[in-house]
Amino acid sequence: MLERRSALASARPYVSAVLKIAERPGFTLTQVAGLSTDFEARLAAVVGTLPEKVQQAQANGAHTLFRIGPAQFWIVGPETDEAPSRLEGQCAVTPLSSSRTRIALEGAPAREVLARLIPVDLHPSVFTPGTVALTGIHHTPVTVHCTGEHSFDIYAMRTFALNVWDAVTDAARVFADNR
Repeated sequence: MLERRSALASARPYVSAVLKIAERPGFTLTQVAGLSTDFEARLAAVVGTLPEKVQQAQANGAHTLFRIGPAQFWIVGPETDEAPSRLEGQCAVTPLSSSRTRIALEGAPAREVLARLIPVDLHPSVFTPGTVALTGIHHTPVTVHCTGEHSFDIYAMRTFALNVWDAVTDAARVFADNR
């Protein structure tokens, strides 16, 4: 059986007393979309409450849902998630797990680091926990999810994960213990 190899296997570790940057493996990412009038009700029956607006996330137990469009959602779940198979035939289900890498950024300077990279208003009164932004880091599309006051997950395409990692850790060098 094939083993999944991290796209960041060759990445240089980041060490800091005030900031943590690390890969967060072990997740399932599925995009779902539907056009039927009862699509959202069917989806909610499987994964729980849906975010009301685009650019919002909703945590429901083992699942976090991002509303990425009017009738489109990302479902982030555990590595052994069965929700996507329960949705087959009810909507368009696109597995994205193998095409994305998740990078966690945690610590008081996290917003300052991201502000050097993305054209998004990251003020804590605007980019609050549960906010999602589809944006770019050095012309590379990424999805940024605010998971807490000083914590963020960055979803990058696997092909560009190392480039995104390098950009984030370069922007954070001022806070590093291993400069």
